[in-house]
Amino acid sequence: MIEQIRRCQKCGLCFNQKPLLDTERECQVFWVGLSAKKTESDEEIPLSPETNTGRLIQKIEEMCEEIITYKTNLVKCLPLTEEKKLRYPNSKEIDSCFEHLLGEIHAMSPRIVFLLGEKVYSSVEKHLKINFEKWNEFEYPYKEHNGTYYVPIHHPSYISVYKRKQMDKYIEGVERIMNRLL
Repeated sequence: MIEQIRRCQKCGLCFNQKPLLDTERECQVFWVGLSAKKTESDEEIPLSPETNTGRLIQKIEEMCEEIITYKTNLVKCLPLTEEKKLRYPNSKEIDSCFEHLLGEIHAMSPRIVFLLGEKVYSSVEKHLKINFEKWNEFEYPYKEHNGTYYVPIHHPSYISVYKRKQMDKYIEGVERIMNRLL
């Protein structure tokens, strides 16, 4: 699966930077961000602990050490503006890369897929024809689809920037879902 993604050139973003990928493995939990960030080395993975998002995910993972996780993005490559600045991927780029997310999920069989933020969960909602309920504070509703639980949650960088004082409640909310579904 990973090699197929590495060779993809459907949307052309691969010419900005090759796909940012984790190591393929059976796992219980997927974390799905929106798109790749600029990397400094070939060793980097999606949602790196070097970022605010990755640090918060790492905190959650440390509380659930026995759980095997995988990190990915809807768009595996780096979307850039004409000025070479990071931008949000457009719907065409998300649509052309969505089959890769489905392939990763099929290959690695996670029990839970955490969808980080509104752009990610609305894309999954559209492609899988799932209607997600909006979360209430840090109570996260989920939907089962083909044996996998999809859980839309606040984006960790949103929590890091705007809800820093409630970070523990966020972590507890995510941990509660893991304990309930695993």
